[in-house]
Amino acid sequence: MSAPMSEHRTFQLTEAVASPLEGAPRQVRRQWSDEFKAHAVAKTMQPGPSVSAIARRIGVDPSQSFTWRRNARL
Repeated sequence: MSAPMSEHRTFQLTEAVASPLEGAPRQVRRQWSDEFKAHAVAKTMQPGPSVSAIARRIGVDPSQSFTWRRNARL
């Protein structure tokens, strides 16, 4: 059996606030021009390497490349 608990309990609340680490690189969202997106989508529509391979080659996340393709079809 466990020991009996006292009638008075105290709780301490701790608030965690995230702050950037000193010297950590700041990640900024990249902005792609419409021309770059159109060129990237055109490359993925041609036969040959996969969409993911082309995306990695041009420095874009594959999921972003698939999103551009989907938006181009609309």
